Amino acid sequence: MILFSIPVLLAGCSRQAPDVSENYPASAAPLTAAQVEKATKRGRAIVEETFGLLSTNLQTALVSGGVSNALPFCSLAASPLTASMAQKHGVSLRRFTHKPRNPSGMADTVELGFLEHFRKGLAFTNTIPPMVASVEPGVVTFFAPIVLNNPMCLNCHGEPDKDIKPENLAIIRRLYPQDQATGFQLGELRGAWRIDFPANSL
Repeated sequence: MILFSIPVLLAGCSRQAPDVSENYPASAAPLTAAQVEKATKRGRAIVEETFGLLSTNLQTALVSGGVSNALPFCSLAASPLTASMAQKHGVSLRRFTHKPRNPSGMADTVELGFLEHFRKGLAFTNTIPPMVASVEPGVVTFFAPIVLNNPMCLNCHGEPDKDIKPENLAIIRRLYPQDQATGFQLGELRGAWRIDFPANSL
């Protein structure tokens, strides 16, 4: 199970938090304040709705058959459900990570830059705000970090043979021969959401 955290402001801390630039780490075009505000508002709403849909279906799979039943759900249903939300809102929507379970979730060069920014932010606070950037011409992109903040997440993403039971690890390896998505601890960055909006839609 993957949870996300996208509060409005960084929580207070004793050290200087890293600068959060609206156009980090790349900028295809300058963004207006209105574009950033609208993309942030719409991005939050879409992520919350999509997360709610995925988590509800995942919880149903867990209740009906435990982790061994939820793993095939993630393999078969998560991507179509995410795609349905993208179609509903007329956007491009995906989750990406530096340690993918499914190879299609591997971050590209630009996305890795945002992950590194979010990772550095976690050294100061466990509530990292989303970011809005222009990384492609004609597109405004919303990024929100995904942080493992629920102990249940470790059943599938924790340490093998410690957090992940051997029988569940066997299912992961069968469904995802190239899996890299284990070895996480609570509070670590799992990945991020990305939503691409046509600039003329904001």
